[in-house]
Amino acid sequence: MSEAMPQEQGTRIAFSFPAEPESISEVRHLIVSEAQTLPFTADDLDDIALAISETFTNLVQYAPGYRIRGSCIVTPGQLEVRFEVEQNIAPYLGQRQFPSGLSHSGRGVPLLNLLIPQVDLQQRSDDTWELRLIKPVPRNMR
Repeated sequence: MSEAMPQEQGTRIAFSFPAEPESISEVRHLIVSEAQTLPFTADDLDDIALAISETFTNLVQYAPGYRIRGSCIVTPGQLEVRFEVEQNIAPYLGQRQFPSGLSHSGRGVPLLNLLIPQVDLQQRSDDTWELRLIKPVPRNMR
């Protein structure tokens, strides 16, 4: 479910999806549809789709049974996606390095840092956490 709210010089869409694997394609479609309103390249859109899928998959993995809430903010210069994060999930999302060896897990969050130039995990004043993914439009495309 999503709700559009006009914002000064841009658009903000709030969303809330069940933390279930079936929601992954829905949230990815929503965010990529908004990203397509900006002059991103096909490769940029692929990176955004992969980053959103990976983020939502991690949230589903660690928060089954909850609703995942967030927003997509589109301005002429960037796409910003925010996810509310449960406190028990935050430590997993702070990982920046790929695991060593042949581990089959733990690669998603470091991958985000390769796909999206700015990935921030911040604790808010109400003790909740917020994960922000910010993808600027290349300067020569603005």
